[in-house]
Amino acid sequence: MKFVVDESVSYAVAVELRSKGHEVLAISEKKHSGSSDREVFNLTGGEKAILITRDFHFTNSLRFPPRSTEGIIFLRKGNLRAENEVKIVLDFIDKGGLALLKGRLATLDARRVKVR
Repeated sequence: MKFVVDESVSYAVAVELRSKGHEVLAISEKKHSGSSDREVFNLTGGEKAILITRDFHFTNSLRFPPRSTEGIIFLRKGNLRAENEVKIVLDFIDKGGLALLKGRLATLDARRVKVR
């Protein structure tokens, strides 16, 4: 699976996804660092990837329609450490969440998952 990991998400998520064999483009890496939200969204669609972000702007489905991507995973704001972000994302993937995600927005936090 292909993922774009936004700068707002811990780099540990990108590292862990790569270790599981996924293709990951991390925005925090030199080539894409500092990209605007629109650039990140367009890159996600162009790469046919799933966006993982903590940026609330990406939950606006009029401005950033999930159907233009393979899906958007939004990690709700909160006092999450890197290992919490990794756990939340991997739990979602391991429990089959990607099957529900195509063209949709999933909101994840430490207690629940909401896909719309």
